[in-house]
Amino acid sequence: MINAAIVGMGRWGQTLVDSVQGKSDKIKFTRGVTRTTSKVADYAAERGIALGADYNAMLEDKSIDAVVLASPHSVHFEQMMAAASAGKHIFCEKPFALTKAEANAALGAISSAGLKVGLGHNRRFAPNTIELKRMLDAGELGKTLMIESNFSAPMSRYENEWRTSRAESPAGGMTSLGIHSLDAFIHLFGRISEVQARSKRQAMPFDVDDTTAIMFSFEDGRMGYISCIANTAMLWYVRVFGTKGWVEIRDQDKLEICMTDGTRDSKTWEGLQYPSLPTITAELEAFADDINGGAPFVISPDQMLHNAAVMEAIIKSAEGTGESIQVG
Repeated sequence: MINAAIVGMGRWGQTLVDSVQGKSDKIKFTRGVTRTTSKVADYAAERGIALGADYNAMLEDKSIDAVVLASPHSVHFEQMMAAASAGKHIFCEKPFALTKAEANAALGAISSAGLKVGLGHNRRFAPNTIELKRMLDAGELGKTLMIESNFSAPMSRYENEWRTSRAESPAGGMTSLGIHSLDAFIHLFGRISEVQARSKRQAMPFDVDDTTAIMFSFEDGRMGYISCIANTAMLWYVRVFGTKGWVEIRDQDKLEICMTDGTRDSKTWEGLQYPSLPTITAELEAFADDINGGAPFVISPDQMLHNAAVMEAIIKSAEGTGESIQVG
């Protein structure tokens, strides 16, 4: 059993805890770190979590094997470096980092200390993503040509949260929403060589862009497109086009197929409505398995580094004049 500390106990931090606490025989949370302990004191007590506000004091606890970072991404780098120095395995919520340099330094420190690292992209563990990946690997769509995605949500409701800060949310909803699409692109199509992004604020009540569009070129010549609207109703899909047809995954429980011969099919999995706790359980248990000598975590350190390099290029393009930026 891996004893973990949850760092950041807001909505998503509590979701991570609830996915495994009292349910998993691989990982449990025994300590929590949050800035205002009074807000979550009852919650922590109900789940058997010792609560505190001092991150460094938690790192000195020898009973803690791993830290799970559900904190704002602007503090991820310093928290990861401190955790690596203290000998703690690290599971970091997305985004891991927004620059290749910081990601490289953190991954280097983790590797040098002989520690394991996981990244919170639970959609990789969704059954529709797994099935789409299987279909692509088996060549069932023929030669694949294009991948597209949209991740949108009504982010304007999040007053006084990190999402309302342009420093925390460059390129609109990419750090909170579109980062999932980016990981899906890397997972399904491989390395990205070039991006071109446009991002603007049209109706957001605070100084964050609400409309973002990005074109991608992959190293093997294929193309991709992400749109991210941070001020509309919830939508998440990934669609892959090939010479034999297209496949779409929507949310974490739906898949639709349309082949060029007119054949159509669809599938829905039960029990995976948002936030899809089974996929979160699966990612945390996969992290625990890696620590205990099992299969490597599904997202490799190289992919984590590449994700950060692509995000850096997206932000540079979005904050400039929308020019094409070479990745890395």
